[in-house]
Amino acid sequence: MKRHQQGEQGRSAFGAMGDLYAYIFCMLISKMLVDMPIFGGALYMSSRVATAFYGTFMREHSAYLPARVQGWRRAMLVLLLLVNLCVLVIYPNQLDSPSLWILFALVLVMLLRDAFTLRLVRLSVHQGMEERRFVLLLCCVQLLHLMVMAAIFLYNLPMEEGLFLLGCYGLCSGMAVYGQMKERTHMRAMEAALPDQVQKTRETLSRANAYTSYEKLSALILIALEMTLVLLYTYMAASAKQMLGYMILAVGFTLVSREAAEYMLRRREKRGKTNDPTNLMLVALLLWLYGLIVFNRSIGAQVLQHEYVFISLGLCTAGATICTTCMGRMEQTMAAVDRFTSDGGTTGFRQMRTAIVEFAILLGQMLALVMLTALCFATGKDLPRDVSQLAARFQPLMVLPAMLTVLSALLSVLKFPLSTRHMQKLSRFLRLKEAGGDNPALRRQLEGVVVQRRSQPFFIRALMALLRPFFRHELKGVENIQQDDDNPIVFLCNHGELYGPIACMLNIPVPIRPWSISEMVVDKDEVAAYVHKYTISRQKWLPERLKWPIANLIGPLSVWAMRQLESIPVYRNKLRELMKTFTLSVEAMEAGDNLLIFPENPDGVEQGKGYERAGVGEMFRGFAMLAPIYYNKTGKRCRFLPMFAHKNARTMSFGTPIAYDPDTPPNEERDRIVDAVILQMQEMAQREEALYQRKQA
Repeated sequence: MKRHQQGEQGRSAFGAMGDLYAYIFCMLISKMLVDMPIFGGALYMSSRVATAFYGTFMREHSAYLPARVQGWRRAMLVLLLLVNLCVLVIYPNQLDSPSLWILFALVLVMLLRDAFTLRLVRLSVHQGMEERRFVLLLCCVQLLHLMVMAAIFLYNLPMEEGLFLLGCYGLCSGMAVYGQMKERTHMRAMEAALPDQVQKTRETLSRANAYTSYEKLSALILIALEMTLVLLYTYMAASAKQMLGYMILAVGFTLVSREAAEYMLRRREKRGKTNDPTNLMLVALLLWLYGLIVFNRSIGAQVLQHEYVFISLGLCTAGATICTTCMGRMEQTMAAVDRFTSDGGTTGFRQMRTAIVEFAILLGQMLALVMLTALCFATGKDLPRDVSQLAARFQPLMVLPAMLTVLSALLSVLKFPLSTRHMQKLSRFLRLKEAGGDNPALRRQLEGVVVQRRSQPFFIRALMALLRPFFRHELKGVENIQQDDDNPIVFLCNHGELYGPIACMLNIPVPIRPWSISEMVVDKDEVAAYVHKYTISRQKWLPERLKWPIANLIGPLSVWAMRQLESIPVYRNKLRELMKTFTLSVEAMEAGDNLLIFPENPDGVEQGKGYERAGVGEMFRGFAMLAPIYYNKTGKRCRFLPMFAHKNARTMSFGTPIAYDPDTPPNEERDRIVDAVILQMQEMAQREEALYQRKQA
């Protein structure tokens, strides 16, 4: 019984794409048989929604759905019946047409093909069928339905039209098989679970903000996918020959986009990097949204402009395909979230996810069906042959819902909490737990991003991407950066007013968390005063009346940026709170974070106040106290790595690591570390300055 329940589910996100090609084909045959392309699409979508509704709500695995979703059953059933009634009532005088009954038969054959293929996939998974036998049976099923289709076409249509539609059906079937093969891989990974176990898993994961954010995101993408592509192909249904070209183009975009996305994600894996599909998904959603904007422009022109159609079709299809591919990778991360939240993993995670995916696809198809029915009902019995005229009359109805759904998905990505760095840490922590170890500091940090409400710093990363071309530096001595998650590095760099922090954050090739003076982190008024004193007031070219307004503008921006960068506040002039800086730093290092410190004293410059603009200024020696505190807490030797950023030469040099020696008296060791840091930074500064002067000469 468990195996049966497990098998009755099993629809991946990519499986939704197969229905859309069948929808295109039904519009093609409807155009050629009864000259009503939208009616054929609506008829197929109506039948497909009814089948999906039965599979989602009327079988035993409806218990896998959340309770709030199960309560929607009656309302969706009433809506489905009303929509189906409208589709049939619109054309009562057409029911005596033989061509219309042929259309009904063709739609029925396509539904049976999907049902038999999916049943075969499930049986192959349950019985552990050999790959060769499965492929042979799959080909037999497809060949059988192809023969039925050929008989219908060639008996009822002229030879030329019959062969044309038969070729289109073959293309549609190929994409359906491609999708089912992906679903077979998806179902193989599913474990057996009872509904009670799935509900318990859902209760556990409902406490994790990372999972609830992803659940909302994936549902929005699937709903938007159905509405967008149905909308596009409905608009394009003015010509059967054009529809074939669009169909071939859509298949090409789907295959190329999916394989390209898979390649990019696999390439990161080969480099030993954890995938962060959210970045790729964000780009895909932007392409998708822009495709809808282009489509809206095409509608506004009230003439079917093929260049706009091709662009919007390509952008929307590629965006939707990449999003579904990224969702498949994010499912793996959600499985890790499940193991972390439940302290070992629960039973039925994949059944729960599959039930939600099926419901989201059903909801998207139902909304698309409502849209199609509204179009058919509003235009009456005689549909215009030029669908662009129809689109122009119902432009807000057609475009706005899809745009809003894609935009909502885009905003959901921006609120998704897990970045690449945290995905890497989550994998590392789970491996450590499996080996019997523990890391309390890492666990607390992960709880802050997995369980608690948090968003990724997309905006600060976008700002850094915009600034990076203007602060591009030549990196020297990168081989001295020996990354170690168990013993991170403490980078030490010159400040150079605002130049040093900006250059370091944009160019250091490993993730870092900076030390920032508390006056730049906590309060915007303190930030304004600090920036005015040490930076703005020294800019002689600025008029005096503008210095304070600029400083006040920097205040809130600095507080926001420092929080986005997860900077550690340094309470330099607040001795009672200074220990908090070292405590936070040690916890960050225990969690695997590299630190970035600017140890120069801004009040140490003899002529005037502020940081040295060139060279190395006087340093605070207190930063070296981090080493004994870290050693006493973890037993590990802190590694300090001096570096120097040369503003004029645009170079960033990394020295050799200086390791803490616990056997040396504390004060002597502090002085040794600080003196060694100063010596290396001065040597790098002098070398880079000499090279710069020679280049200038």
